[in-house]
Amino acid sequence: MLSVLGQPLGIGQGNNPTCQAARALSMWSYADPNYLLQIVTWAARDDEVVFTFEGAPVSSGTETPGARSRPFDVDPVSSVVVPHLDSIYAQMGALCAGRTGDPHQWINRELHGWWVGRGCDLAVDIASGMLTDFDRFTRRFYAAYHPDYNNGQPVIHPQPAGIAMTDGAARYVGWHAISICRVALDRKDVMRVYFFNPNNDSGQDWGDDVVVATKGNGERYGESSLPFPEFLSRLYLFHFDPLEQGHPDDVPAAEVARVEQMARASWASDR
Repeated sequence: MLSVLGQPLGIGQGNNPTCQAARALSMWSYADPNYLLQIVTWAARDDEVVFTFEGAPVSSGTETPGARSRPFDVDPVSSVVVPHLDSIYAQMGALCAGRTGDPHQWINRELHGWWVGRGCDLAVDIASGMLTDFDRFTRRFYAAYHPDYNNGQPVIHPQPAGIAMTDGAARYVGWHAISICRVALDRKDVMRVYFFNPNNDSGQDWGDDVVVATKGNGERYGESSLPFPEFLSRLYLFHFDPLEQGHPDDVPAAEVARVEQMARASWASDR
């Protein structure tokens, strides 16, 4: 437990499809460690963890096929807690069945905590899988996170986000959960997004000259980073504060077009 609290960005999902749970553990270790301690106590003592979803209790004790398997190649805290989180995550997904849009816009704020932005924007139409109003999506992300367009507002708490993972040939691999830690200038005055990637191989080549860095650009322990446009080119979902609108119309059209070109050259090539 001390190791997890001391290294919130050192938590990894191992060789397991549990990026949502790994991200949650990292967020609580970073922003709400007393809550994480309580969850570990519930899981270890009671073999049950209870959350609420829009006011209704959701228990990890409920039978959810395939969701209570124990992960391997992970830290002891993850080994104890992740099966419970996976069960709750699956149930929250079921409660969102039939809603329009990506279920993570509701799940993320109920699973992760009060600090998750109430607003949520998507780059794709869930029903068709096609890009939808990518210009608006790009400008809103700039206005929410880029200091030049959001009145210099920093990231106060890590925010969940969804990326379209691509391989070294820029081919789409799948959706992946990460968290945005901060946005800042690096040592060469390049604006970068510093983020937590629960995948144990955080320094990855995502193709089309988008190569994730883990050192040499002001990264803190466990952080990955990319220049702002490159990161945005792989983003498909993010949260924001609806009361902090920023200045989306001030983002240069050429920058917006560049981001869309990188997206369409990779994961969105057929969208």
